[in-house]
Amino acid sequence: METIDAWLGRTLASGRVSDPPCTAEETLVVARRHRMDVLLADCVLRTTAGSGPFAREPLDAVVRLAAAREMAAARDASRICESAGAAGIDLFLLKGTALAYTHYLRPHLRPRNDIDLFVRQADLNRAEDILFSLGFVRAPEADAELWTAQRHYSKASGAGTVYLDLHWRAVNPQVFARVLRFDEVWPRSVSVAPLGTFARTLSAPDTLLLCCIHRVAHHQDPPNLLWLWDIHLVASALSAGEWVRFVEAAASWRVTSICARGLALAHDAFGTTIAEDVRTALDGAHDEPAAVFMREGLTTAGVARADLAALTGWRPKLALVREHLCPPLTYMRVRYAKCPAILLPLAYVYRIVRGAPAWLRSP
Repeated sequence: METIDAWLGRTLASGRVSDPPCTAEETLVVARRHRMDVLLADCVLRTTAGSGPFAREPLDAVVRLAAAREMAAARDASRICESAGAAGIDLFLLKGTALAYTHYLRPHLRPRNDIDLFVRQADLNRAEDILFSLGFVRAPEADAELWTAQRHYSKASGAGTVYLDLHWRAVNPQVFARVLRFDEVWPRSVSVAPLGTFARTLSAPDTLLLCCIHRVAHHQDPPNLLWLWDIHLVASALSAGEWVRFVEAAASWRVTSICARGLALAHDAFGTTIAEDVRTALDGAHDEPAAVFMREGLTTAGVARADLAALTGWRPKLALVREHLCPPLTYMRVRYAKCPAILLPLAYVYRIVRGAPAWLRSP
């Protein structure tokens, strides 16, 4: 019997809605878990004439809510890009916010939890000042440079809380530190015109690379259909020349096995067409350091070991350990505000002991 996941993949890829293998309610629960419920609702509303197992009114509500949220998200993204451009700061929109406008039929069909921005590390504080001026506040977190490459912000609005991540590397783990370096990918960036003159994102080959890497580097290879649908849409739109550039970049940055994995899963889920020469070019690289992130059951401690292995020299390795175990006093005073200053050393010990079990779980 066909699974709900397989039915979702076939339905969205073909644009034809048949009876699902279970009830409509159960199907929508699974679609929501994959964050595909808006896409499914839109597909049903466009292709059926009121008959079938799905009630149209709840689907209309799903799509209308997504469209309203998109209006608010687009306004924030546009204002940020405009302010950054006026200040002379180069800035990328990454992942869902950019994909919504470059590869989706309508932007509200690409749900996302936050706005992802990518800037040069040298521009980090200036970009943060812009976010502050637009009403964003930074989450309580320790400043770090090695184990993470992003800061987190939020802003309350009438449409709900807006979350934003400000990146100075495309992904966090050190094994990917040389992948999609800002100054390397900025010259080939492309416009996201609906979000304004200054809105830009990665080129299509670089976007596909990030789609393949992100689901592994930050989430350890989950079977999430939304991220595979992103891969499907971007891959299906690449020209022959863009495929060549994608394969060359994957080989140069030693992430061919990760890219092969993402494309293979997209093919299995949605029938994504992958040329045989691309499959061959991406096949066979079994010794890439980044491949550890596809290992089942990779724990937070395993990620930390991979970070240590990727760093050269004892100084950066020691700095990484210090970032994990001994965050700055400014952070500790906020995090443990009720703790007397004289007892803060004990707060460090408490933090290490209390956090130890989390190192044995997946991030």
